[in-house]
Amino acid sequence: MREEKHKENFSSLNQNKIRQLSEHTINLIAAGEVIERPAAVVKELVENALDSGADRIVIHLINGGIDRIQVIDNGCGMSPEDLSLAVERHCTSKIIEEDLVHIKTLGFRGEALPSIGAAARLKIISRIQNASQAWQISVEGGKTKGVSPAAGQQGTQVIVEDLFFATPARRKFLKTPRVEFSRCEAMLQRLAVARPEVSICLMRDDKTIFDLPIQTRKERVLSILTDIREEELIPIDFQREDLHLVGFIGASSVNRSTTNGQIMVVNDRPVVDPVMQTAIRVGYRDVLEKGRHPVVALFLEVPMDQLDVNVHPAKTELRFSDEAGVRAILIGSIQKSLAMGAGEIGVHPESLQVIPRQYQPKAASIQYPPSVGRLASFQNEPAITRSSSNQQVESLLSGGALSVRDVDSALVTFSNKDVEQESHITSFPLGTAIGQIFKTYILAVTAQDEMVMVDQHAAHERLTHEALKKQYLEQGIRSQPLLLPEVIDLSDSQLQCLLDFKDSLEGLGIEIESFGGKSILVRALPQLLGTISAKSLLIDLVEELEADEQANPNETESLHLRLDAILSRMACHHSVRAGRSLNMDEMNALLRQMEETPRAGTCSHGRPTWLKWSKKDIEKLFHRS
Repeated sequence: MREEKHKENFSSLNQNKIRQLSEHTINLIAAGEVIERPAAVVKELVENALDSGADRIVIHLINGGIDRIQVIDNGCGMSPEDLSLAVERHCTSKIIEEDLVHIKTLGFRGEALPSIGAAARLKIISRIQNASQAWQISVEGGKTKGVSPAAGQQGTQVIVEDLFFATPARRKFLKTPRVEFSRCEAMLQRLAVARPEVSICLMRDDKTIFDLPIQTRKERVLSILTDIREEELIPIDFQREDLHLVGFIGASSVNRSTTNGQIMVVNDRPVVDPVMQTAIRVGYRDVLEKGRHPVVALFLEVPMDQLDVNVHPAKTELRFSDEAGVRAILIGSIQKSLAMGAGEIGVHPESLQVIPRQYQPKAASIQYPPSVGRLASFQNEPAITRSSSNQQVESLLSGGALSVRDVDSALVTFSNKDVEQESHITSFPLGTAIGQIFKTYILAVTAQDEMVMVDQHAAHERLTHEALKKQYLEQGIRSQPLLLPEVIDLSDSQLQCLLDFKDSLEGLGIEIESFGGKSILVRALPQLLGTISAKSLLIDLVEELEADEQANPNETESLHLRLDAILSRMACHHSVRAGRSLNMDEMNALLRQMEETPRAGTCSHGRPTWLKWSKKDIEKLFHRS
């Protein structure tokens, strides 16, 4: 049956000679490449308005743009002769001498208006400066009506009605008006951020959605990314050879479940580029929970001859001649900007409402040992004389043990008199501790009338993680032989996994060997972790290694690729746990250490380590104006 049908189709094709398609069919095919949905129409029309030099653009959408799209600008306008050519394919004023390298305009292909006219009812009304009247031209389903006089202000007004009326099959594939409008809005937001020197107004069914005046770049970013506060924005400005990156990145506490909060602009052109998206994800990898995406607005300047924008008719994709350089400047600038101590970038509780879930550690994964050793017995030990605090802090950051006692002894004692002196605490971003609640959270106040709450376990986990990482990268993590080697019974798969990575684990300060049957002998553990449970630590590491199907013990880089996750597990075993009482000196010591440690604003899993409320925020809760 299938063979007969194939022969029939082949015979039918042979009977038809090759012929040239009609102009109307060619236009419909081209329209399908450029005009996919209302958002594509709006993008092309607004880009034309921006290229015309307009500083005020109004966009009005009816029924999500399916029924009507109206774009009005105050740009240079078009003469009657220009109007006639504008609706013809491959006619443009934006390319001089066929130069496809030094393209400075958003549009350049000369396909947008003819494609729109082939798929919808198009009307253009335009008036140039000092002209006595405006002129209009109409196109319906690819058929053009002549230019005629019209009433209109300086600039151009484009009206698109009944999108895809000429291709009903394509119209059926459109989503609901709500979905189509949301895509138009997202696209306009990216264009608005790219061009803050232009006032842009968006209306939906006669209702104003946003009306942005001419703004600075920072003001425009805050106007569009409404879920981020000014104090949570980190400005960046980096130069790498011919590449220049500026803009703003959000604190790791402000994140989303999708990449919709990422606005990337290259040479004033908003783009959705996979190279840049990957670099942003890598840049935030150390401070963001898995599955969450940061909020950024980045502006990259690239020499024209190192960039190809003529990749796709939609012009949202790029091709860099130096992809490695683009990745390097993005990753490096983001990581450097985020590598700051806690307290420098505000983390407001309301910002965390965008996170639908918090990190939940696997209950069966980590079994903490009984509270023994120097960490648990600290409260019973005599007070320590503290001196040369700065020197000790530097020593601690370079790889010393990170128990609470060590942190505490490395810093200055805070007496009650010091706490009362406001001038003494002005230099502390996290303020001075005033107490502990639920034996889990540290409360502190700053000289700026702010209240800070710190999760002691999450904070100490990050401190340990960073110290482990620093020591590993500089000299390898120092191991400490166990007084009595510990024998651990494991499953066959767990045993084999650890033995496969035996050499790599030694670089992390863990020395193991087979002990017959399903047992393994642990001879040494990382010195930095102090007294911990060898069994719970190794089981956690097995989980990390088994979770990566691509991990290969024969490749030296295999374990390094999962370094952060493994160090995070190790750090979690040593951190001050929730439910442990801390005295004032310990609490203040932890705050000072957080201020000195890179990325201390989040724990190793991306959760915030501290939150801040201003006096005004608290007064709002009590309805005090």
